[in-house]
Amino acid sequence: MNLLPSIDFVVRLALFLVISIILSADLAQAHDMKIASVDAGKIFSHWDYTIGFEDKVENLKKSLVAKNKERIQTIQNLIERQQKLSKQYQKAEGDMTVEQKAQMDQSYKNLGREIKALEQDRLDYFKQEQLKLAELEKQTSRFILKRINDFIKVFAKQQDYDMVVELAGETTANLPFFLHLDGAVDITDTIIMQLNQSANPQSHQ
Repeated sequence: MNLLPSIDFVVRLALFLVISIILSADLAQAHDMKIASVDAGKIFSHWDYTIGFEDKVENLKKSLVAKNKERIQTIQNLIERQQKLSKQYQKAEGDMTVEQKAQMDQSYKNLGREIKALEQDRLDYFKQEQLKLAELEKQTSRFILKRINDFIKVFAKQQDYDMVVELAGETTANLPFFLHLDGAVDITDTIIMQLNQSANPQSHQ
């Protein structure tokens, strides 16, 4: 069961969060600029921290599905009890006193109310947990992208790059913003390597 939008989908939306960085340059001398390029989506998906987060979310999904199945089974057991009670009533109706009939009827209604309450509780819990997971994924994805963005800025300054452009960005016509970048150095793999070698950031939670 797919409870949450995929990480890739979140990244495509969040890429509007700029990884184009202009550090210092005279635009009139743009041909002398030292330019690098990155694929933020690749960095996002290959960073060990992201992979660990995806594993965490997947485990939370599986746990939620398992809890939901347990609740469904509990409700199903009550439904079976109610059905069994109904058959007993039909079979022994002619031999029961008025009091016994009333008692069995009350038991049947009580089971019905319990089933209805448990089902509503299950639905409310499942929806609430889905929303919590969606919010966790959304906020953590933003946190990761900001961390990547900040990391690239620091790296660019250290390496004296005047500009770093995000090659995965697209125009409204679904074309890359930059069709050709003469002399741009792709620093994607370097950023991935350095991120994976650095200590994991503190969670935003």
